[in-house]
Amino acid sequence: MKLKDLKNFSLSEKTIPWFFFLTTVWAFGLLIPWLGFYQDDWHHIYYFSQGEVEGLKQFLFTDSRPFAFLVYAPFFKILGVNPAGWHISVLILRFLIAFSFWEILNIVWKEEQKRNAIVALFFLIYPAFLLQPMSVMFALHWAMYLVYMLSIWAMLKALDNPRYFSILMVISLLLEIAHLLMLEYFVGLEFLRPFLIFAIFKNKSLRERLISTLKTSFPFLLILGIYIAFRLSFAETFSYDRNTPVILYQLFEEPLKTIVYLFQTMLQDFSEILITAWYGTIEPALFSFSRISNLIVWGNVLVFTIFFVLYFSKLREPENKKKKPDDWAKGMILLGLISVLLGVLPGWAVGKTVHTSNPLWNDRFTMASLFGAGMVWVGLIYKFFRKESHIILILGIMISLAIGTNMRTAFQYKASWEKQSRFYWELFWRAPEIESKTALLADSEFLFFMGVYPTSFAINTLYQSNDNLADMNYWLYVSNERLGKWEDFRAGNTLEYQKYASDFRGSSLNSFAILFEPEKLQCLWVLRPEDKDNRLLTPLMHEFLPTSNISRIKANDDALPLEAIFGKEPAHNRCYFYEKADLARQQEDWQEVTKLWDAAEKKNELPNHGVEYIPFIEAFAHESDWLKAKKLTFRANLISERMGPYLCQVWQNMDKENAPETVLQDVQDKLKCEAFLP
Repeated sequence: MKLKDLKNFSLSEKTIPWFFFLTTVWAFGLLIPWLGFYQDDWHHIYYFSQGEVEGLKQFLFTDSRPFAFLVYAPFFKILGVNPAGWHISVLILRFLIAFSFWEILNIVWKEEQKRNAIVALFFLIYPAFLLQPMSVMFALHWAMYLVYMLSIWAMLKALDNPRYFSILMVISLLLEIAHLLMLEYFVGLEFLRPFLIFAIFKNKSLRERLISTLKTSFPFLLILGIYIAFRLSFAETFSYDRNTPVILYQLFEEPLKTIVYLFQTMLQDFSEILITAWYGTIEPALFSFSRISNLIVWGNVLVFTIFFVLYFSKLREPENKKKKPDDWAKGMILLGLISVLLGVLPGWAVGKTVHTSNPLWNDRFTMASLFGAGMVWVGLIYKFFRKESHIILILGIMISLAIGTNMRTAFQYKASWEKQSRFYWELFWRAPEIESKTALLADSEFLFFMGVYPTSFAINTLYQSNDNLADMNYWLYVSNERLGKWEDFRAGNTLEYQKYASDFRGSSLNSFAILFEPEKLQCLWVLRPEDKDNRLLTPLMHEFLPTSNISRIKANDDALPLEAIFGKEPAHNRCYFYEKADLARQQEDWQEVTKLWDAAEKKNELPNHGVEYIPFIEAFAHESDWLKAKKLTFRANLISERMGPYLCQVWQNMDKENAPETVLQDVQDKLKCEAFLP
């Protein structure tokens, strides 16, 4: 192709959907093979893996979304419990939502397909929502977002095509009913319909526009009114409600105070969505090139910026287009601001705001406002900049930065899944079977993008042993929450926890303590009362130790976790050999422990931490290989600090009747132990 031909080359608007899809994959799809399940994903996974469709019904009913079963059941039937399938599905849903939104904008602004496409791209990757990797949890939300968009599209298409008016309006009304019954997140956006209808009738007089808008909107607003009345009576109908509209009630009880609160909240949430959301795209820590992930992300930002600028520079405009960019920009900004406001209304109604909610999970309250935020930003840039090439460059940089943020987030979730997977497999190696009604104790939450009860549901899924979904076999207790006074805990108090459709009820005497800190190059430690001399444990862990009952753990050579969820068993690394050695030590199978050492040594998978040598030290001592026990003791003391007192206690507790006196003297001198020679 000659330079002149290249200069005159242009791309058709028919390529825009392909650009959308490529952007979706670029922003959300590259790390899918390494992503898993997180936080509230696990409730869904547990109930389906244990109780299949009936289990889902029980869970969703207690989650205040009884009709959501109609969406989740087919999803699970098709996708099962494989993480990749869920991530691909929500990626496709997100693409379809952005594409549908673009089609809606094209009905309202027929001659602005190119600019509308940029607005839809902003919506697609807007950095206020960074919870995309929670695929199961938000599958319902994305599905209903698509249903809402299709309902709006059908309504506007009906007004644009009188020939199919009736059938399209019926479809739109049915879709409205569907998304309202399934999920409350997009209730506020139903009030956007009159504004869109008013925009469609721009060729009529003001009076005609108002009358036509009211007549067209009426059936939709009627359905919305019926739904709101039904939702307000939800607690009476179903005897519970997880999302009581407390602010709505306060509006009637204390109107002035509530209005002031809502105005303040509006300013704060608008700031969070429209401005603060962009801080994370350029924060200083991201310019640390010592992390490979940062280099990968910045490389993608640069490449996509170039790709975006080239594509939209060559994307042709309609030949008969009337140049009114100011009118389009004004309309986009106004409708965008209204959409942002309406999007956060459902959260406000139940007392949830974007700026005050938990920063890890408040993104979900921005979902309905994402397309409005995109409209505002693109409208503002077109309003205040005149040269098209400058506008395309600015928008390209912003979109690329947002893609970078989404990619960076995916790397974080990838790390979370890697840590989760490591924990599940190390726990399973150490405890292939755990007696029912056992509590696990930890001094802090050790899995990020999770939480106490998601981890508990994951552990119950790992062991696949619940015949009764309402009766949980295992629960994780973190810190000293819900444990009572320590004297009662050690005497044997009742531990209880209720979540969704399930309850756990056990005894503090039927519990064992764990420590999981792979960041310190440690494997999972299942703690025993004998670990009291381990100075690496926190004071809180020492409170757990007296009742850490490892007899709850049983050997089971036949069990394996569900491969679809937890993957194939990892290669037998140093942690495998340690966990299996610790299990064999519990069973006093000393020959098995020494065999495991020989296998680990052969594979060069030796412990990285001194504590993890102790099962092997004890085993060689029991097998009367005292020189080997001494050698491993000195190695353990060398590679980890503050091991001396702990190792001294290990030797103090050994049966040293047949031990050579020289070995005992060497250990005593090297570790500076109190005399344990006869």
